[in-house]
Amino acid sequence: MILRISIAILFLQIIFSATAQQPFTIGAKYSIPSQALKETREYYVYLPPEYNSNEYAPAKYPVIYLLDGESSFHYFTGLQQSLSKGPYAYMPNAIVVGIVNTQRTRDLTPTDAGRTAFYDKSQTMFKGGGGNHHFIQFLTAELRMHIDSVYRTSGYSIIVGHSFGGLTAANLLLNYTTLFNAYIMIDPSLWWDDGIMLRQADSMLAKKDFGQANIYVAMAHKEIIPQDTTTDMERSILGFETLLKKYSPKNLRWSFQYYPGEDHGTIAVPAAYNGLRFIFDGHLVQVKQAVFNPQLVTTHFKKLSAQTGFSFQPSEPYLDWMGNFCQKSGMLKEAAAFYEMATKLYPQSRHAGEVWRKIKAK
Repeated sequence: MILRISIAILFLQIIFSATAQQPFTIGAKYSIPSQALKETREYYVYLPPEYNSNEYAPAKYPVIYLLDGESSFHYFTGLQQSLSKGPYAYMPNAIVVGIVNTQRTRDLTPTDAGRTAFYDKSQTMFKGGGGNHHFIQFLTAELRMHIDSVYRTSGYSIIVGHSFGGLTAANLLLNYTTLFNAYIMIDPSLWWDDGIMLRQADSMLAKKDFGQANIYVAMAHKEIIPQDTTTDMERSILGFETLLKKYSPKNLRWSFQYYPGEDHGTIAVPAAYNGLRFIFDGHLVQVKQAVFNPQLVTTHFKKLSAQTGFSFQPSEPYLDWMGNFCQKSGMLKEAAAFYEMATKLYPQSRHAGEVWRKIKAK
């Protein structure tokens, strides 16, 4: 009897060990006290897969600050990882910081300007706005300083905002111009306060030097939105595009895209994808050409750096993949060139140096 029980227990242990689940983590949740907002704020952090690699030298990464983090972090980190993966990467790996809301209207609007509710004319929508300045203080002087002190950041930063988040991105572009390098504004609420951001844009776009900033503006189809807000939203976003065309702002690269098949609630995913591709247009190197001419990689990244106003370099994992492919294909000269490039860009890398010396010795 005892033997049968022991065998049964052993059998169950084998079953449970074989089916034991390992957590699949895409990020971690933290909190930080804010003097600017007089409250503690939560945020999520996603790190690139090779961030803690023992094989490659420690690298620095761009940081993408994502508004409405509680609703956008999951899909956005998936997009970012997909676009930055492997030899066909459309963008570099990046750290993603998702900021969780507490009082969304307060934090993401520049003025206190509620509007009459479309469903009840006696009610006011979006009360308690106007705290955007304090939120931006928190974002740039508290949260970003903390992120820069804890993680290996490169100094290149992107702000991504949808709806009121897009309004915040517009405010950052116009009034805090040097704080971010690139902006993704997804169906931004530029109608706010009778188009206050449009009025500011009209007076600023012709005068300011935007320091090689990149902005991507996406607009959704509006039919399902209540009619009294539809006109305001369309006119305000199209009005912003008109001003960009009119003034051709100095050192500002921009793109506007209309999504006829998406509404205000569904546009975020495709717009984020296309926004990232626009910002890093030119990052993708044609692998089948580069394996025969490694110098193409250097040329490619020089163009990307000129376009973004920031020095971007090919990652060590990318150069390792290219060099390894050439080595396996018997193209030792090209393989040596890729690993030599890696040793120069990442002198701390033992892996690149060892492989390069072995190839040179053949």
